[in-house]
Amino acid sequence: MNNNETIADFEDRNILNIEKVIEKYNNYIYTVIEHSISTPEDIEEILSDVFIVLWKNYNKLDKDINIKAYLVGIAKNLIKKKYRNYNTTCEIESIEDFENKINSHIDIQELIEENEKSKIIESFIEKLKDEDKNIFIMFYYQSKKIKEISKILKISETKVKVTLHRLRKQAKKKIKEGGYSYGK
Repeated sequence: MNNNETIADFEDRNILNIEKVIEKYNNYIYTVIEHSISTPEDIEEILSDVFIVLWKNYNKLDKDINIKAYLVGIAKNLIKKKYRNYNTTCEIESIEDFENKINSHIDIQELIEENEKSKIIESFIEKLKDEDKNIFIMFYYQSKKIKEISKILKISETKVKVTLHRLRKQAKKKIKEGGYSYGK
């Protein structure tokens, strides 16, 4: 699953394809909710509400938001809301315990960092010359092989390799300048 998908990746003619979002993220968000809520009915209710909130707020959102992180954030907020409304039936004694339980299963900070790194890389890509941009996008986003890129752009494989090496170093530098580590 691509962790860097944005809301814009799920648009068809500037309209959110909610069915595509649900198909791709339904199981993941279900698992996130299931770690905090035990009753199947409540899980299903929150799951449905996650996608309803996305649909209702779609026009107000920055289309470059990492959709997976956004959906997890919605789920966390809905779980907290449910806990506040039904805290007498919940097994957890305090909101702090509840938040710790949620956070032990979801690393929101990691999701936020990945989103920020993606923004840094997107900004980096925007500033590249067309040929460099095409090479970078074809290799990293379209998963094309070096030989294939070479044929499409009518340049040598060596030039593709050298360009990718140079661009990787530059991207790594930009990520570090942004205050983040490169890779895991």
